[in-house]
Amino acid sequence: MVLLFIALPLLCKYRLKPNILGVSAQSYGGLLPYILLTRPCDQARSFAEALTLRGVAVQNIVIDPILKIEAVAAPFDFAPIQGLLITSANAVAHLPADLVGSNLPAYCVGEATTRAAIKRGLTARHMAATAQGLCVAVGHENPTGPLLHLRGVHTTLDIAHHFQGTRINLQNLVTYQQIEQTLKHETYQMLQSAGRVILPIFSPRSARLLCGLDLDWTGHIAVAISQAVSELCRMAGFGEVIVSPKPDTVSMLDVTTPLMAAKSG
Repeated sequence: MVLLFIALPLLCKYRLKPNILGVSAQSYGGLLPYILLTRPCDQARSFAEALTLRGVAVQNIVIDPILKIEAVAAPFDFAPIQGLLITSANAVAHLPADLVGSNLPAYCVGEATTRAAIKRGLTARHMAATAQGLCVAVGHENPTGPLLHLRGVHTTLDIAHHFQGTRINLQNLVTYQQIEQTLKHETYQMLQSAGRVILPIFSPRSARLLCGLDLDWTGHIAVAISQAVSELCRMAGFGEVIVSPKPDTVSMLDVTTPLMAAKSG
């Protein structure tokens, strides 16, 4: 039996259906659940690829972003800035042109974000796993300012406000926005009738948008990147909520992948 591989970029345009490759569910030991990825498209595709490399069948992965990332025009005088705070890969992807190749110090959340910042010409260091941890680390560093936090319209922590009244001179600059997207009709049908669905959820904003939908979550599993996300999912009535031990992609993969080994009810 030959299993043809469907290019992952197509995942972002089409909802893959069971047996689209002509392989019966029994070939996998029973009907497996779906994994629904609602991250912005590029991040969802990257996570989907990582899942397939770990053995998850591509036809059991559905991508339907509930958020779209778009750049925000951000005219700014960067000349006085002595360092950047970067808490999201989206901020690196929407790095203002004047900062690309600037070699400015960048204090980053997450190793992947740090690597991406280095590739764009920043002198980046991985400082913490969360925005809160970054604030603590920067406070210990006591850097000379002014500093600039590159962020989206929606954020879990207003870092400039956090440092207000301290010796650290830090400003916010919004460089991208997270725009709510409507889930496809087919996705609603899947969540209503396809048995168990596993939803890795990477941000409180995504969690709030998902949990606000008129859906019964009792048959589904949420894999939450943080306690804040898990609390929203529990309040929405998810049948099971699993919290990632670390707020990063590898840990989310470690939690999500084994869930595909069990048959859906």
